[in-house]
Amino acid sequence: MSTAELIDDLPPHKPAAAGRVKAKPPLALRPLHRMWRKTIDEIQVSALDLPVRGLPDALRGVVACQISDFHVDRDEDLERLALAVEAINQQNPDLIFLTGDYFSGPDTMHRYLGAFRDALKHLRPRSGLFAILGNHDHWSSAERITDALKRAGADVLANDSRRLFIRNEKLMVVGIDDLWSRRAEPARAFGDVSSDDCTIVLAHNPDTALYARHLRPGVMLSGHTHGGVVRIPFYGSPLKSILRIGKEFYSGLNRYEDFYIYTNRGLGTFWLRIRINCPPEVSRFSLTPLLDAIPAEKPASTGKLHPLKRVRRRRAARPVRSRRKH
Repeated sequence: MSTAELIDDLPPHKPAAAGRVKAKPPLALRPLHRMWRKTIDEIQVSALDLPVRGLPDALRGVVACQISDFHVDRDEDLERLALAVEAINQQNPDLIFLTGDYFSGPDTMHRYLGAFRDALKHLRPRSGLFAILGNHDHWSSAERITDALKRAGADVLANDSRRLFIRNEKLMVVGIDDLWSRRAEPARAFGDVSSDDCTIVLAHNPDTALYARHLRPGVMLSGHTHGGVVRIPFYGSPLKSILRIGKEFYSGLNRYEDFYIYTNRGLGTFWLRIRINCPPEVSRFSLTPLLDAIPAEKPASTGKLHPLKRVRRRRAARPVRSRRKH
């Protein structure tokens, strides 16, 4: 029996609440519980211009969305993913990029794989859905996760590239496999890329830039860091960097030598289920040619989205509140 058949044979996922009522926290702690759930469930749609080296002028304004680090390990993680999918579709993207760590380990992967696949089937890009794997995916089952992604409509790139034609212009999407699990082969990923091609590079770990910079990426989209988990205004994360490239690359748009890296803060949590001033994120990019001047990110809005249908395009940092009852 093939892996794809095994995925289809998975029993339908039943929410933990089915057949039993989840215990509520004590009355005195419920306000704190609601605040905690808000910090890990309220998705922020971050809208910005994404500078891409060598971008043809005809591709200026192409819309792309990115989500990363789902860590679908609980029912609430699956609910958050469904909200993210809905928020992305409301951006009417040309391209959607998934940048790895879909589960934390094999046990939760087995339980949620079918529901994960079904959630991603609702994504509606106009020109393409592309995915790479992260370190946790290799530690779970790269084969089964890859099959689930493909059956959801994603083109999974493992040290490979795809040539697209959008608005009669060529654009290359390059996917470099995970660095920490020692699968990254940047030269192989760029094997079909010519020197005059414009590239969008997907690499789960921002440190991949250290080994791919000589290949002249147009821009790199990464995840892995969860934004540093805790972010202090004007300082960033106080946590010791897990990146050789530096902890300034934990989150957001940062220039590295002669190209940019965008690090998505991710949707889920791992190990510690906390986020402080570091909400889960959907990135919404408007592609723009890279100029010498470093562009400023659009100011964040404090407006809230409830319900989701109030999402407005080209507005930055709008949180999407979970519909989950507390």
